[in-house]
Amino acid sequence: MTTDTALIEKREELKRRLAAGEYKTLVDVFLAWTNRVIQRIARQTKPLPLWLITIILILVLVLITFGAIYITGGLTSIRNIAELFGYGLGYGLGVLSLSSIGVLSISTVIIINQFIGRIIVLWRDDILDATESVPSLQAFEDWLEKVCNRRLHLLVAIFGCLFFVLVAAALASTLFGVFISNGFTFGIIFVYLIGGAIFYQTTMVILLTTMLRRYDLKLFVADPATSELVSRLSGELAFFVYFLAFSSAIFTLTNGALSPSQATGIVLVLFLWLPIIAMFVLNQTGLSSIIRRAKWKTLNEIQAKVETLQEEENFGNQETMDAIKRLMDYHDRVKATRDSALDFRTYLSFINSLLLPLLAFILGNLDLVLNLFARKP
Repeated sequence: MTTDTALIEKREELKRRLAAGEYKTLVDVFLAWTNRVIQRIARQTKPLPLWLITIILILVLVLITFGAIYITGGLTSIRNIAELFGYGLGYGLGVLSLSSIGVLSISTVIIINQFIGRIIVLWRDDILDATESVPSLQAFEDWLEKVCNRRLHLLVAIFGCLFFVLVAAALASTLFGVFISNGFTFGIIFVYLIGGAIFYQTTMVILLTTMLRRYDLKLFVADPATSELVSRLSGELAFFVYFLAFSSAIFTLTNGALSPSQATGIVLVLFLWLPIIAMFVLNQTGLSSIIRRAKWKTLNEIQAKVETLQEEENFGNQETMDAIKRLMDYHDRVKATRDSALDFRTYLSFINSLLLPLLAFILGNLDLVLNLFARKP
């Protein structure tokens, strides 16, 4: 079996399995199950839109959490923690905080799952046909197996949840001197369970960027960086960077509303910049590796042709010398092309993502900013 035949067979096998829907994440299965339950209760025949399922899940999580807290008397713990930090909102602050956490956690796990789904669709519809090596297809298949390993995903979520629940309970009892009630623990179990699922998803996204460093794609030979596939893949990866920036902005805005310390807010912004920068660098290094690999493939082919002409030792033939000169000019032009997908639009997108947490900090401390501008020289 030749390499071309193995490549075609592997590519068609992956396309068939993807088209058949064999790869489903844990979140996909859970959302499908939730949709069926809601359809039976509401007696609907058509599948519900994802946004409606998300809202229903958020409402159910909040109601169950506060129901358990109210029954076990956990609202007193919430009030005590709020008063310990000097907030007079009491119960209202606890209700607002836990509701916000529920909204953000469920929305985050669904958004990241949608991002993973878009990556899978991009590979199925476009990138698989442009993949030029069996190891690259095998690497993508391995990533699919990991991201759709529902048992491992669930185990990571459960063990992560247990660990953070124990840590949260210990810290609350030690630092605040407040006993965390069973109802409150019941509520944060759901939040940390979703947090464990988010951790697994984020790990899979990082694995995707590491996979790209070894991936072989058929790109525009004269200038691989300007290929449509590179642009589309860069756009999909930039979505996750924007998502991190948006999440950081919400976290910064919430911290600004709860914490009166501007110094803490500045440190938080700088700290939240780290994952945004790290994800951007990982994405761009992965894309650069693909571009350089395609570029060197073209350069090696040109060099091979030049060496073939030189081996003929027919330097007195004008046609041979002209051919060598044209090949060398083409070689220099390809070599001078960009080695990355970085351009003005990419830099602008990255700067905008960094500005989101900073703008959130300014909005959270708007009174301080207005006072600075209101001061007379």
